[in-house]
Amino acid sequence: MPSIYLRPEDYGPYSVPSATEQQVIAASALIDGYLRRPEGMIWMPDFAGMPCYMKAMSPRYTFVLTAPIAPGRNVEVIVPGLANMTDWIGEVAILDRAHPNNTEGTVIQNLRPGVLTLLNVSLPHAAGEKIELGMCIFEERNLSNNRSIARVSRSPIERLLSGYGRYGFGRRLDQKKGMYSDTNLLAAVQSFGGPPMWVPFDVTQASISQSTNEIWIPAGIMLAYYSDVRLRYIAGFTDLSMPSILKSATAATITSQIAVPELAGNIKMARAGDTAIQRFADTVLDSDTRALLDEFRARLVV
Repeated sequence: MPSIYLRPEDYGPYSVPSATEQQVIAASALIDGYLRRPEGMIWMPDFAGMPCYMKAMSPRYTFVLTAPIAPGRNVEVIVPGLANMTDWIGEVAILDRAHPNNTEGTVIQNLRPGVLTLLNVSLPHAAGEKIELGMCIFEERNLSNNRSIARVSRSPIERLLSGYGRYGFGRRLDQKKGMYSDTNLLAAVQSFGGPPMWVPFDVTQASISQSTNEIWIPAGIMLAYYSDVRLRYIAGFTDLSMPSILKSATAATITSQIAVPELAGNIKMARAGDTAIQRFADTVLDSDTRALLDEFRARLVV
């Protein structure tokens, strides 16, 4: 479902009384493109009102329940034809998105051919309901040496749904300290036992800072900090809590397209006789609108 940053009751207050739904959708898509956020800025709640998934994201994989499942922990779900996709461990599965009062998100704890194991299911779900994967923001981050803080690219962070960490070699200057020695235990495990395993950490013990866009990650085995983490989280706003900045930017984009429809597309200059109109930038978003949106733009994190 596409992002819609202006509701019908906002058309008048934001000076676009004649706007159409198609214009709002088009303007919202332009804003998502500038923000470098294909998932958009709107999240949808689960049955309890908690952030559950990003509205504009399309599921990467969809399965249909062949049998009902009951609430509980470590719930096994039969998925005919499912391969052993180890990268799915830690993925957030959205159950029954079509019915908001029965929607919930849970984490894939384990899988084997034909069977998914869900960490926790709060509600019963009937046969025929859908399980959808890939509807949360996913980022894999390296943690700085001796620090347990990960900075993510999207803001504002509303909820961390799944977190996995692993131990590996140190970063950058650690090589000079002997961390890359091929005689230590980690090197032996990686040589003969494959890459380090991803292990879950308790997301309820993590601390989120909306002001710095950072997540404090709890330590793992023997209170050692992880080298790398995989985070699946929700960031943005609800339809009703959309900030005025996004609404104003959407309205300004619609206004510019209505005022000069000839330059709404990929046209740099339009000329009629002795009259010429030239776009001053290669975008329909003016500098004032871009300045309004910059605080929500996805950041490059290194």
